[in-house]
Amino acid sequence: MKKLIVTAVLACCFTGAIAQDGGTLSQKAAEATRALTPQLGLDDARILKVKSLTYQRLQQEQEVERMYAGDADARKTKLQAVADAYYAQLKTVLTPTQLHRYEQLVASTAPAAAPAQAVAAQHP
Repeated sequence: MKKLIVTAVLACCFTGAIAQDGGTLSQKAAEATRALTPQLGLDDARILKVKSLTYQRLQQEQEVERMYAGDADARKTKLQAVADAYYAQLKTVLTPTQLHRYEQLVASTAPAAAPAQAVAAQHP
């Protein structure tokens, strides 16, 4: 359940980043990684891996937004799948301590994403 909430919140965060004007996906991935680096204590190798994963996620989310622009339910389902895959990949890159910090960070933004939590709760 917690994993689903975390991924739902991230989906909202990244989807919002895509929707905003300015910057390429690469720049947005770099900015997101730059913001996470001090909070998670990422080393240089993990910075590169997280940036790459984030870039891939942004690309996938952009494609989902384009393909399912007219179907909100399908879009939510596909974005959730992208978020789940991102989280699974992130778990292989981060240390347990970094992953815990990441989950705490995401949990601290959860109140702003209450609708996403409701969707996540429906997907056990």
